[in-house]
Amino acid sequence: MNKGLIAFIIYLLLSIVDVSAQVQRLIPLQPEHAIELALQNNEAVKKAEKVVERAKANLRVSKAVYLPQVGVTGEYQRQKDGDIDDRDYLTRAQASMLLAQFGEIPAGLDDAQEQVRKAEIEYENAKKQSVHTVRNLWNNIILTQEEIHERRAIETELNKKLKGTQIKHAEKRIPFLSRLNTELELSEQQLAINELQRRLDVDTAALISLIGLDPLAQVTLSQPLPEDDMTLETAVELALSNNLDLRDLTGDIVRQERLAGETIWNRFPELSAEARYKDLHVLLEQHQQSQTWDAKALYDPIILDRERDNASIFQTHPRTQDGWELHFNFNIPLYDGNRTKNLHARELAELERLQLAYVEKTKSIRVDIRRDYRAVANAKERMEIEETRVRIFEQRLRTIERVLDEVTVEIPGYQNLTYNDAFQTQAQFTEAQRVYYQTRRDYARAKEQLRETMQWIE
Repeated sequence: MNKGLIAFIIYLLLSIVDVSAQVQRLIPLQPEHAIELALQNNEAVKKAEKVVERAKANLRVSKAVYLPQVGVTGEYQRQKDGDIDDRDYLTRAQASMLLAQFGEIPAGLDDAQEQVRKAEIEYENAKKQSVHTVRNLWNNIILTQEEIHERRAIETELNKKLKGTQIKHAEKRIPFLSRLNTELELSEQQLAINELQRRLDVDTAALISLIGLDPLAQVTLSQPLPEDDMTLETAVELALSNNLDLRDLTGDIVRQERLAGETIWNRFPELSAEARYKDLHVLLEQHQQSQTWDAKALYDPIILDRERDNASIFQTHPRTQDGWELHFNFNIPLYDGNRTKNLHARELAELERLQLAYVEKTKSIRVDIRRDYRAVANAKERMEIEETRVRIFEQRLRTIERVLDEVTVEIPGYQNLTYNDAFQTQAQFTEAQRVYYQTRRDYARAKEQLRETMQWIE
């Protein structure tokens, strides 16, 4: 058998297998499923989720001091002086537990809690942005498919018309310009379809990438996105409840209220105390550079010991702790140069600033929602007008063509027409089509912009 024929058969079989695999990868998608896949697989969402995990782990690190701390410490030393070989070792177990903490929240813990809060807000923002991107791509793909379908119907009619025009021109019943006008109209439609096919390919690839499917997969979109039917008041309420900036400001205000209240701890006496009974200690310690006090229990018994030689120069303190011990220190500030008063004024001013920022943001959201809500109404009216305009220019073009092709036809208002009128009307019809399809996209984009301003992803 010819080698070329064998190679051709192998190539054909591989092509059939490849086509079969592509058919198998045809995935029907619904809007809810696409959004779910985007939230699961989109890299931006995953990265934001990992930031939250890191912040929570850092918070657990900061809270580790509130859990039991257990360990073992040991020491060993040896010295030989002449014939005296002195060895010494000591091992202790240590177990401590924070019983209570009062005063300010430690700065490290406060920072860790803020990191978690901010990271969770960024995570929610990443999810919202991912959903809005999916919805915009979905609208683009659906509208592109609809436009291709409508233009293909027009293309079919123009092909039929062109065949009739060619026959009439061959029979010299119409001039060449009439045939050329039909060919031009058909070419315009075919160009628009080709451009739409390329646009559809790019948008589909972007959607597949966003939701994390195989790049070679083929998807089919089951349905357009449902219409949002709501009043302006409902839109404003949804925006105020969903807005992440307001949520962030609310968290800032709650934290600032706590910081303003914590300034009173600067008036609290500086305290330190320790109570010991044998190897059990109860300590009250104040953190440096903060107004936070920890009450802690410590138990450190000796678990392995070798008595030191009394003659050793290293004997400096007893090895055992018997009996009990108690000490208590305090320092009461009488006047701090108005430091506490000024600290409270500073934190209170920041609190009032945040409250004003919250009010300002609320007003801004109300205005933004009203603007975008009205923009949707404007876009819808413009789309309906352009749809009417397309029908008018199409009817006018067909009437002119009929008058020019059939000399015996006389229609009021369409006398003394030339092919220049046909060419001009054809250009107007093509432009009207383009504008109409663009207004449909503008309408869909305006609706999604309203949703994005509302930060509503349901």
